[in-house]
Amino acid sequence: MADEPLMLRGGESRRVVPDLSGGVVPGRAHVVAAGGAAMNAICRILRSLGWEVTGSDQSGSDAVDRLRAEGFTIHVGHDAAHVGTADLLVVSTAVKVGNVELDEAVRRSVPVAGRPEVMEALGRIRRVVAVSGTHGKTTTSAMATYATQQLGWDPSFIVGGVVNGLGTGVRWTDSDLLVVEADESDNSFLRFAADFTIVTNIEADHLDFHGDMAHLCAAFDQFVEQGSGASALCIDDDGCRALVERVASGMNRNRAGHIAGYGFSRDAEYRIVDAVAEGLRTRCGIRHQGTTIAEIDLLVPGLHNARNATGVFALLHRMGADARLIAEGLGSFTGVGRRFEFRGVANGVTFVDDYAHLPSEVSTVLSAARAGGWGRVIAVFEPHRYTRIRDVGADFAHSFVDADLTVVTALYPAGQEPIAGVDASLVSNAVRAAHPQADVHLIEDRDALDEFLRQTVQPGDLVLTMNAGELTDLPNRMLAAGGADW
Repeated sequence: MADEPLMLRGGESRRVVPDLSGGVVPGRAHVVAAGGAAMNAICRILRSLGWEVTGSDQSGSDAVDRLRAEGFTIHVGHDAAHVGTADLLVVSTAVKVGNVELDEAVRRSVPVAGRPEVMEALGRIRRVVAVSGTHGKTTTSAMATYATQQLGWDPSFIVGGVVNGLGTGVRWTDSDLLVVEADESDNSFLRFAADFTIVTNIEADHLDFHGDMAHLCAAFDQFVEQGSGASALCIDDDGCRALVERVASGMNRNRAGHIAGYGFSRDAEYRIVDAVAEGLRTRCGIRHQGTTIAEIDLLVPGLHNARNATGVFALLHRMGADARLIAEGLGSFTGVGRRFEFRGVANGVTFVDDYAHLPSEVSTVLSAARAGGWGRVIAVFEPHRYTRIRDVGADFAHSFVDADLTVVTALYPAGQEPIAGVDASLVSNAVRAAHPQADVHLIEDRDALDEFLRQTVQPGDLVLTMNAGELTDLPNRMLAAGGADW
């Protein structure tokens, strides 16, 4: 059984990779921080595998309410008594030394597993299709899940958002295939040695863990090289192209033949041609070895989604699926929650919410919005995490060029402690310095933000909220008012 040290107050325990193969009779698992996206997925997977599952979270949330509605016992607040008779404690990476439930489990020698260990355990009992990249992986893994469903492969899946048309982001089936959104933030994507992989891009992020780009790139190299089957890499992206070149010239040259490059680039094995983005739809052809083998009519907006779909197409085609059937499956995909998610219209103003929180994500989403035909595009952006804004805040300088008006809100810390000199102004100042004529506002007070928008929006506008934190609630607040006081 693989393990790694876990130092805790009052002693040392070991994180274990649980046996989920059926070789051990399932017992009771207690999940700490069950309201998080990855952890509530683990709750559902463990129950599907026969475990009795309880959980806790420091506060209530929609995710906690959904788990309770499904019959899980989820406590709000942490208490050593919640561990009860648990045979396994599962903790998120956010759970630190001093958490009373974690400390109690260690005191009583209850085995402790984190998300990486659970994912490794699942990878041991399924063939894994893993989608990773600095951004785009949620949509792309959702597309891969939906397309394989339409092919009749009926995979298990763990995606960081609700897949439209499937009604969930997690499901466990009897198929030997598991589609996962693979997380590079803490190298957990290396734990399950995925059989098949997609990499959408490799850009600077999570450098608080990786330290520098060299370490991040080395992690992606290993992610691709340790696979046994096909890999699809977007060679429009400089990071992915460099990875392909390293694999081709490195010690593991035998992997080079398994890699399929995709994108708009002329040398892509799966090349996007004749792409057109109109409103909330996108069309493109896919050319393979000089011949157009598929036409895809997507029900999601933006040329970036043509790339995402082509990555899925490339991998599934390499896995032996019929080109026409892959295209048909992708053509009926209608998106994933919080990715250019239409929230509603009030007083002629359209509200869309997106998870974009990195510089290239913001520019990509705004490019798609610009092609949508709205009168004005109003971008409302919530910076995310002190370490991220410290590292890449200046890189947002050119991210908002497709917005007619940009509002930067207060930074969302995501549990991090403040860093001196790091706040939302690093983003707004970078944009103003690069584009002095741009209409940019820094509004950190929530009530002032709502009032500003009420005074500013007009019929025909698109209000596009972009965030990985609390700003997602803004469209609901505005729509609840119904435009009556605008």
